[in-house]
Amino acid sequence: MNRWRNIGAVLVALVALVGACMRTPEEPPAQASEQRIAGCAPAPGNRDAVAALLAASPACPGNVLEFRARLEREPAKVATAFVDNRGFHNAAAGSFSLFESVTGIVAGVRVAPGDFFFGHFTEKRGAAWVLQQTPEDDALLIELIAWDPAKGLFNFYELRGNGARGRWFYRGDSADILRDIAQLHRQDDPARPAFGQRLRCSGCHLGGGPILKELAAPHNDWWTSARPLPLPALPPEPALARILAQGLVDAGELAARVRQGSAKLESSAAFRAARKERSRQERLRPLFCPEEMNLGSDSAPSDAPSDIAPPSAFFVDPRLGSRELVTSRAGYDAALRALASAFPESGRADADHAWLAPVKAAADVGAVAKLVEERAVDEELVADVLAVDMGNPALSGARCGLLRLVPEDAQGWRAAFVRALAGSNDPAARELHANLTDPARDARWHRAQAASMLEACARRLRAGDVAPYVELLAQRRAEVSANAIATNPRGQILEPGFRIVFPDVLPGPRPGALELTRACTVVRR
Repeated sequence: MNRWRNIGAVLVALVALVGACMRTPEEPPAQASEQRIAGCAPAPGNRDAVAALLAASPACPGNVLEFRARLEREPAKVATAFVDNRGFHNAAAGSFSLFESVTGIVAGVRVAPGDFFFGHFTEKRGAAWVLQQTPEDDALLIELIAWDPAKGLFNFYELRGNGARGRWFYRGDSADILRDIAQLHRQDDPARPAFGQRLRCSGCHLGGGPILKELAAPHNDWWTSARPLPLPALPPEPALARILAQGLVDAGELAARVRQGSAKLESSAAFRAARKERSRQERLRPLFCPEEMNLGSDSAPSDAPSDIAPPSAFFVDPRLGSRELVTSRAGYDAALRALASAFPESGRADADHAWLAPVKAAADVGAVAKLVEERAVDEELVADVLAVDMGNPALSGARCGLLRLVPEDAQGWRAAFVRALAGSNDPAARELHANLTDPARDARWHRAQAASMLEACARRLRAGDVAPYVELLAQRRAEVSANAIATNPRGQILEPGFRIVFPDVLPGPRPGALELTRACTVVRR
C-alpha cells in the first residue's frame, strides 16, 4: 500500500482540457459533422493525428490501453497529468481524470505541443482503483481533441462503449462549436436557451479549442510536483499502475500546452475566417460576455497558516489593473464559518486553495486581443466596455446585456451603437454611452479608476474587513451555474455531478443580490 503512495508522490499530474463536458451519457443525434468512424477509417477530410493513427491501425483500438499501446509504437511522447474530480482531499472516492498530451510524430503527422490531448477516467470498484474502460453501452472511454493542419481547426472525437468494446466517433470541429453557440447570451427566451446539436463538446469548449479551468497556478485540485495529490488507499489495477509508474507531468506543463493550443487556434486563418462569418454580436461577444471561465485563488493551500492573497482578477479585470492583495486567514476562516461553508464529501470548510473564484478566461482575453489586432475594435473601446460594472469582471450580466445593442450594420456600426445606447434607459447602457462619448474617459482614465478601486480593496482587506467579500465570493461562485455558459443541456463548464469545485454555503447565495462598488464596498441591491 505504501509502495503505491510513494509512487504517487513522485508522479507528475495532468488534467486536461479535452472536455469533460462530453461526459453526459446519452449519445446525441447524428449530424452531418458527426460521423461514426467505421472500421477505423478516418472521418472524411480529416488530417489530424487521431484520424491518421486510426487509419493506420491494423486493428481498431477498443479502449484506452489499446490506444496508448498504438501510440507507443510511434515516435511520439505522451505526457500525463492528473486531477481529483471530487476535490484534493477526497481521494477515497477514486474519481480522478488522466488527460494526456501528445507530441512528436503520429502516423506521419507532426504534433506540436498543444496539438493533441486525450482524457480518460478512474473509479473505485470493489477493493480496487481502476480505469473506467468497461465498454457498457454508450460509456465514455476516451475523449480527444486534435489539431487538423489541413483545416486549421481542432477536431473532437470520442470512444464510447457499445456493450462489447469501444466505438469511435468524430463529433465535429472548432467551427462547428461556433455554430452551436451562435445564440449564447443572445437567446430570444433565456428561460429556454437554444444551442446547436453538432457536438457535445460545445457545452465546455465554447472557445473552440482546448480548455483548462485551473489554467493559472496553483492549479487547484491538480497533481503538481510541489504538491502531489493524495491517492486512494486502494491498490491500483495493473493497467492503471503502469500508467502512473511511467510518470506524470506537473499541471503547469499541461497549462502551457493548453495556452499553446489556444493561441494556435486564435491565430489560425481558417478559424478567424470562421469567426468573421458569424454575426457582429457573436464576434464581439468575448468582450462583453464570458464564453469560457478560469479559476483564480490564493497561491497557498488552505491548510497554510499564512495570510491569504485573494486574486486581484476577482475584483477588477487584469486588462484594467492588478495589484497584490492580502487579508487575514483568521478573518477569512471566520467568514466561512458564518456562512456554514462546507466542501461536499470531504467535510472541509473550503476548497484546497482559499478564495477559489471565477475569473475572466484567458481564451476570452485572447479572442479580444485578436479583435484588436484585426482592427475590429480598438483598445479604447475595449477599456470603455470593461469599465462597465467594473467590480464584476468575469460574469457581469449588466455588461453582457449591452451585447444585444451592438448593430449588425456593416458601415458606421459604432455610431449606430452609440445611438442605441443613448436611447436605452439601462444604467449600464448610460455608463457605456458616457465612456464612449466623453473624451476624458479614455483608457488611461479607466485604468486610474481601477487602480483607485484596487487600492480601496487593499485597505479594507488589510484591515480585516473580509466577511462581505467572502459573501460576495460565494455569490460569484453560484453565478457561474446561473450564467448562460452553464445552460447548455449537453454539458456545463463546472461539470456538475462529476466534478466538485466549490464548497456549499447556507443559505445558498442569490445571484445578483450583492454588488461591488468602485469604492470597493459590497452593497445589497
